[in-house]
Amino acid sequence: MKDGIDYFVKKVNEPLAKVMVLIANRYPEPTRENCQHPNSILLLDTRDEFFECWETNSRKPLFEALWRVLIVKYEHSQNYRNMMDWLILKLKNWKPLNPSRQMPTWKGERIK
Repeated sequence: MKDGIDYFVKKVNEPLAKVMVLIANRYPEPTRENCQHPNSILLLDTRDEFFECWETNSRKPLFEALWRVLIVKYEHSQNYRNMMDWLILKLKNWKPLNPSRQMPTWKGERIK
């Protein structure tokens, strides 16, 4: 698998990221003004904190696109909302992040 990493980076990951950004940007920008569901607002706040805590560099458009799709689908689709709620409940035993380990893109927690 290691031998094919260049193939996946150049021929799969890069084109996939470009297409995801292009399509995601067709959705409207989710804001506090156009979102009603309380968890959508929580997702907006979490998105903002994500960008404060992580350095996304050249991948910022991709991460913005992913957050946009997540929030818009959550806000506007009962089916997606139910599935996401279920998934979040199932992840209660998720191994937590260890912020003290070395992570080059980690900027640190936001001071509240």
